[in-house]
Amino acid sequence: MGDALRPGDDEFSQVLQESLKTWTSYLATENKQHLLPRQAINMRPLVSQTPSFLGDGIASSDETISFACEEKESAQGKGSLVVNGRSTWRTSEGICDLQAKVLPKQLLLAVGSRLNVELSEDSPLSDWPGVQGLSGYDKGNYLSVLYFAWAYIISARWVELLGRSADHECHMGYTSDGMEGPLPQSDNQPMVEIDIGDDACEEEVLWWRAILCSNDGWDATVKYNGQVYLSPWSISSKKRGFNLATKGFLGAKSEAPLSEVALNYLSRFCVHHRLYAQCSVALAGVLYIPFLRGRTVSLPLLRQASRLELTQCVGGSPVSIPDLLIELNELLPKYMTLSSNTWGLRSLLCSTFFNPVIECNLVSAWLNPAFAIIESISPRKNELAAFLANRNPLLGTLWLGAILTDLAKTVLRDIRAGMTALDLPASAWATTIQTFMTCNMGTSNGESIRRDDECRLLFITACEGHDRPPIWPWKPFGDTQLCDTDLTVRQHAQCFHCLEYESWEWILANGHTIQDFGKDNIKTPSQTAHHPPTSHMLH
Repeated sequence: MGDALRPGDDEFSQVLQESLKTWTSYLATENKQHLLPRQAINMRPLVSQTPSFLGDGIASSDETISFACEEKESAQGKGSLVVNGRSTWRTSEGICDLQAKVLPKQLLLAVGSRLNVELSEDSPLSDWPGVQGLSGYDKGNYLSVLYFAWAYIISARWVELLGRSADHECHMGYTSDGMEGPLPQSDNQPMVEIDIGDDACEEEVLWWRAILCSNDGWDATVKYNGQVYLSPWSISSKKRGFNLATKGFLGAKSEAPLSEVALNYLSRFCVHHRLYAQCSVALAGVLYIPFLRGRTVSLPLLRQASRLELTQCVGGSPVSIPDLLIELNELLPKYMTLSSNTWGLRSLLCSTFFNPVIECNLVSAWLNPAFAIIESISPRKNELAAFLANRNPLLGTLWLGAILTDLAKTVLRDIRAGMTALDLPASAWATTIQTFMTCNMGTSNGESIRRDDECRLLFITACEGHDRPPIWPWKPFGDTQLCDTDLTVRQHAQCFHCLEYESWEWILANGHTIQDFGKDNIKTPSQTAHHPPTSHMLH
C-alpha cells in the first residue's frame, strides 16, 4: 500500500507492464534486417514551425540589418558569439485576457574553434541499415563525404545570411591548404579515390578537393568587434585518406562557391551514386556540430559501391534525388536555427522518452522497460536506430544524426540518470511535447486543483518566484486545496489557460525585431511523436 508520495504496488506494477508492452512494440521483430522506417528520413516535419535563420525570407535581402549580439568567454580562451531573440506564447483562450509570455533566449551565432572529425572503421552506422520501401539507393557508405559537403554548404549559407549585418564582416574562401601543394597522406588507412563523375567542371573538382582532401581547406569567418570568429559548422579533419579520381593537376585559382552552387555539386554527386536517405542523415549529423564543439567526432570510412551494384540498382523505388536536395536547400535556414539552439536539439532527443500522462513518482516504472530493451539491443546491427525511429518517427532523423556522431550514447545515459533537457522554443518548432507545462489544463471542482494545473498557472500568471518554467518535465501528482494556493491561482482556477507558441523574434541592435511565425503548410499530427498511451494512462 502506498503513502502520500509513493504509488501503490499495484499501480506501479500496472504502469511497468504497460510500459514494457508499449516499448516492446517498437522493436518491430518482423523487420529482421532492421531497416529504418521510411518516415524516419523525412526532415521536413522537424521544422514545421521553426523560424528561418536571422529572419531569412522575412527581412529584405537588400536591407542592412544589425543584430543584437553578445560575446561569450570560455575557459579555453576561445569564446563564442550569440544572437539575442525571444519567443512569444499565448496564455489564455476565452474571456480571461492574460498577457502573453515572452521568453528571452540566445542562439549560437559564431564560435572560436572547429569541430575535429576523424574517420574510423568502428564508427556508428558503418554498416548502413537501409530504409524500408527504398530499394535501389544508398549502396555503399558515403556518410562521411556527405557530412563534409553539408558542413561547407551550411557555413556558406551562414556567411550569406550574416553578411547582411552592418556590424559583421563575413568571408567565405579556400585556404592555401585547400588550393595548393600535394594532398595530405594518411598513415592510418589507404588512400581512397572518390568518383565525382567524369563531367565535373574544374571549379567543381577544386571544391571537392578543398572539402575532402585537405586538412582545413576552407574558412567561413566573421569579424565582429575586432574579433574573428568561425561558422558554428566549421570542421577540421586530419589525414582523411581521400583522393579524387579525376584527370590531371588543377593549378587554376577559384573562388569558393556560394551555397547554392555547392549544393548543385552535391546534388550531382548524389545522383551519380544514387544517394537519397544517406544525404538526409548526414545533414542531421551536421546539425550537431555546434553542440559537439570541443570534442572529436568519428565518422564511418568511405565504402564506395561498385559499378555493378549501381547498375543493379536501376529500376528500384522511384524517388527524385534533385527534388530532395531542392527541398533541403529551401529549408536550410530553418535547420540552421534549430542547430544553433544547441540545448534545444538535446531536448528534442529527450522528448522521445516523455509521456505527458506519467506522474513524476511513476517515471521509473515508465522508463525502466525502455532502457532494459535498449541494453538488450546489439549496437552492431543498427537495431537502436530502428527502435528509436519507430518510437518517434518525427524525430527519427535527429536520432540517426545523433547515432552517426556517437552523441546518442551520452544522451541516453543522461536520460536514464534523470538529466533531461527542456527547451520550450525547440519543442514548439518541432511540434513535440517535452513537458507537462504545454499540456492543456483540466478543470477545478471549486475546492481543489490538480498540482500540475497549479504549476501551469503559477508560471503563466508570472507569480513571484515562478517566472521560469520547471526544468523537470514530468507532471507532479496529487491535488492542492484552493484555499492553500496563491491568490492568483484561485482567481484563475476556473479559467481555461494554456501555453501556446505564437512566434519567434530576432532582436536587432536598434531595439526593433524581426518577427517570424515560422508557419509551414505541413500537417503534423500532435501525436506523431508519441504513440497513444494505454487505457490505464489515459485517466
